Amino acid sequence: MKKRKQKAKPIKELLRIDLREKYRDTYFNNWEGRDLSAHHRFVDMDREGIVRMVFALPLPHKNRADLVIESCDGGETWEEYYGPKIYPPQSLGIFSRGKYQLALRGAEEFWRSFDGGYTWSAAHRVTTADDLMVDGLGLPNAFSAIMISSGTYAGRIVIVADHFLGQEGPDGQLIGSLYTDDWGESWHSSRLFFPHDPLPFGPEGFGEPAVVEMPSGWLWMVMRSLYGELWQCVSRNGGASWNNPTPTGLASPIANCYAVREPWTGAIVLSWNLTKPGTSQSFRDRGSLYRPRTNLVFSVSHDNCRTWTVPVTVEEQGRFYPTIHFAGDRMFIMYQSSPDEEANPWHKYGLTLVAYNRKEVLTMPAWTMETIQPFIDAGLVAHWRALACQPKTTETVD
Repeated sequence: MKKRKQKAKPIKELLRIDLREKYRDTYFNNWEGRDLSAHHRFVDMDREGIVRMVFALPLPHKNRADLVIESCDGGETWEEYYGPKIYPPQSLGIFSRGKYQLALRGAEEFWRSFDGGYTWSAAHRVTTADDLMVDGLGLPNAFSAIMISSGTYAGRIVIVADHFLGQEGPDGQLIGSLYTDDWGESWHSSRLFFPHDPLPFGPEGFGEPAVVEMPSGWLWMVMRSLYGELWQCVSRNGGASWNNPTPTGLASPIANCYAVREPWTGAIVLSWNLTKPGTSQSFRDRGSLYRPRTNLVFSVSHDNCRTWTVPVTVEEQGRFYPTIHFAGDRMFIMYQSSPDEEANPWHKYGLTLVAYNRKEVLTMPAWTMETIQPFIDAGLVAHWRALACQPKTTETVD
């Protein structure tokens, strides 16, 4: 008698809270009328069960964050942190090795601490020997950075970024990486690249990349594109160079995505807007290549981003710019949440935090042809991408 296949149970939320709304009159009263970004507010903790986030007003010449909050109950409630550690106005993370720490604010400036975060240097600019290559392009637009954990390039800090060739929307962008091996004493850059022929180049091409270190030791970069899906490329030398980008087969408008490596298992979690974009090239058009930014999802890969689990819907409505963090037994996804389906000013978006059980996330089964078929039928996953989940053939070639 054949055993019936058991369907995977839907993963349940442990928490959903709009932090901006809940703490509007307390912690976030200084943010009224200002953009409150979701990106990279979490900081890694050496104490189990503590979740901490750092916020800084977007003002120049700052050396200290405006607000640090922490939760001891898995994100249910938050208190302001008044401890002895100091936090610079980082936006791409704080990277640690022993008592050495480096905090990044975009790909623009960084701070260093040599006593575990109790005192910090003044801000330093991220400059490279190749700055002439980007002269005239303006500051890089960066949403993701990592510190490589093992192998030849262990300890290297890598930032991935794009550079505007004019304005966002009508003009194209170049993409690449910056990295340091000596705690910011010197920085280097990869070559900048853009969609190669015969791909059309505009209005954006590739933009807002995210980067993770795969279990193989290679780096995986994933980015938004104007081609109706996320694209990807790989570095085998710690971000010094990248292979030619290829499509992922995962549908997406020109909208930000984010990827992170779960620190214990090496699994990669990707969050993005799994939606077919519109056709208009107008940046402001509701039906443009940039929209709709609905159906925010996440998916997990255990095989170097080759195959994924069936996407889990975090939010069906207008939600975007996610960030992901693991702490204790939970995985957190935080993102900008829209009050309605219209394109609103940034300061009107909420800051929604959702939590899932870490074990449930990491034991989600990889998709099969049966479970992914509805996504293929809806045009959300390319059929050729789904072929990767089929069993390996036993045939050999002479």
